[in-house]
Amino acid sequence: SAGFQEAVVSTQSTGDESGDEMKALAAAAGLFYNGTSGTKKCFDIYEDFIECADITGCGTGPAAVAWDWQCCTEFQLATPSNNVTDMFPPLQWDPKIVGKYCSEKYGVTPDPVRASLNYWSADFRAASNIIFSNGHLDPWHAGGVLTDVNPTVKAIMIKDGAHHLDLRGSHPEDPKSVIVARKQEVALIKQWLAEGRAKKNQFDF
Repeated sequence: SAGFQEAVVSTQSTGDESGDEMKALAAAAGLFYNGTSGTKKCFDIYEDFIECADITGCGTGPAAVAWDWQCCTEFQLATPSNNVTDMFPPLQWDPKIVGKYCSEKYGVTPDPVRASLNYWSADFRAASNIIFSNGHLDPWHAGGVLTDVNPTVKAIMIKDGAHHLDLRGSHPEDPKSVIVARKQEVALIKQWLAEGRAKKNQFDF
């Protein structure tokens, strides 16, 4: 409801969130929208996210357009919310609705099997030289590859990692687990490059 949403996004607080779940939730949301500055008193999600083929929104700017295009061509994210088994307002979202949106905006129709054909679906046994990194703090990790598939398709779990934190630039406050993961990734890539060069040299005459 609108009242619920207003309560969630309001950052007004007495300073004591104990026993008040809505104020605690607002404080938690504030960390995402406000960082540690605490300057915004109300969050307008439509300033930060635009409607797109991803029901959760696509942010703003060129990156948002790129993700929207990917969701219309490579990924199938047509999952509705009902406010019964989830915390989100009811919103019908299915392949037909997404297909109509993508067709009208980009002139494309989502292909439900394209990603599986291009990226082997969940069967990576014949693949090589891939790193699947997942952070435990990233809700998306539940759908990731969490264990090694073969000696060269490696899964790296990052205890204190958020969404692709290991792929961002280093920061003095990076968790130790992220620093270790980056070193593992660099070592594996260097190893694979060296092996590739060695194989190439065998066939150079």
